[in-house]
Amino acid sequence: MTHQGTDVSWALRDLVESIQEIRFALVASSDGKAITSHGAEDPDDVDRFAAVVAGLQALAQPVAEQFRQAAGHLRLAMIEVDGGHLFVVRAGVETYLGVLAREGLDQGLLGHQMRDTARRMGELLGTSRRLEEHPG
Repeated sequence: MTHQGTDVSWALRDLVESIQEIRFALVASSDGKAITSHGAEDPDDVDRFAAVVAGLQALAQPVAEQFRQAAGHLRLAMIEVDGGHLFVVRAGVETYLGVLAREGLDQGLLGHQMRDTARRMGELLGTSRRLEEHPG
């Protein structure tokens, strides 16, 4: 899957292959649609995970808006459960990178890798203020 003809699946593949504890990763739109993914064993997991990523960013957004002087955008949200973690970062205009990882991972390394991946994808998916103001 691609977003507006922009294929960022290579970035997800690189991320998943760089840290062995990552089960899978995806880019989802803010309305819960999967844009691209890598590593999911069951295709149904991609749709469910995209909905979870969108839901988590929707829950985190009111918190981010309390810091408007710092742009008021989600930077990182994390859920830790028995067996693993879910991480979500902003990847572009109304797009989010989500990673599901097993226990035992280096959370700092993953956070750094996700921000770097999101930055590279954001350049393709669009992150400028002008694009955000003109929905398309």
